[in-house]
Amino acid sequence: MTLCFCAEFIQMLFVLGGRITFGPAIKQAVFLRFADLGCFIPARNKGRSVKSLCRFLLSGFCLGLLFGVTRVSLAESIVDEGSPLEVIATGFGLADGPAWDGSSALYFPDVKGQKLFRYLPKEKLVEVVLENAGRISASYFSHGALYLSDNAEGRIARFSKGKKEYLTAAEGSGKDLARPNDLVVDSSGGIYFTLTKQGRVMYRLPNGELVVAVSNVQTPNGITMSPDGATLYVAEYRPKKIQAYEIQADGTAIKGREFAVMDDGEALGADGMTVDRAGNVYCAGATDIWTWSPSGKLLAKIACPTRPINCSFGDSDSRSLYITGFGGLYRQRMNVYGTRPEPPRK
Repeated sequence: MTLCFCAEFIQMLFVLGGRITFGPAIKQAVFLRFADLGCFIPARNKGRSVKSLCRFLLSGFCLGLLFGVTRVSLAESIVDEGSPLEVIATGFGLADGPAWDGSSALYFPDVKGQKLFRYLPKEKLVEVVLENAGRISASYFSHGALYLSDNAEGRIARFSKGKKEYLTAAEGSGKDLARPNDLVVDSSGGIYFTLTKQGRVMYRLPNGELVVAVSNVQTPNGITMSPDGATLYVAEYRPKKIQAYEIQADGTAIKGREFAVMDDGEALGADGMTVDRAGNVYCAGATDIWTWSPSGKLLAKIACPTRPINCSFGDSDSRSLYITGFGGLYRQRMNVYGTRPEPPRK
């Protein structure tokens, strides 16, 4: 298996040619390819295997210099350039927060149409699973259930077995109603959600208690979490900045820092977010999906036919980035792998 992998990887280096900048996406592709081929490095052979791998990489690098014609950057490596952006479905008022169920379906709401949809890739079928769903602005699948941000009702809900159950009470009323925008669920079942008008990020503990996780945020919109659950990322819509916060044991977040900025002029701001297994951060902008490494380096911008609103990884191999936006559901194949939902609780 190791020989198969090495031969395959050298072939990839031949195809790429030129000088290659190795970074998180390349490293992830290498080691996940080991996993795909059923390979692993036993502790007793780790040193020898790593040395062998390094020799192969060095050989490929030298061959690339010898025959090289182009320079391949990390930004080009995370997107599968051989697979153009695919239009899955159109005709929605405002398709928003997609969520893969870890098995066979992608859920997403139509905010303006007030319906909850499900896309089945194997059957190539888009169907309505909940009529009169209300103004659902985001969804997130975790622990065997679909969590929903009900913007109209000002509450967070859980959708399971065809039933919608509210988990939080509304705060305020009328113009003062605190309306949840986006959400993310952690490994313990706690729920983070943004209140854009109030400038806060709330955290619902697994026991149902509700606390303020982050305050004084400028128009918090999209939200996601690093794969290890240590960092909370929040997109500020108007200043078009991504803030990163350290998550504490009690669920609150401190030591906020500016992680990235969408420096594309006066265009509309930062929206929905997701991450991949390598910890790269994705955020919907005015015309593109922006992607940064865990260190904040811009890796790629994925152009969309209509304004993108949110994104999430899906499909059986977790290598499809699904993008929702004004009027459409799109899919971009990637060279990196998305995170998978937490399994149902026993």
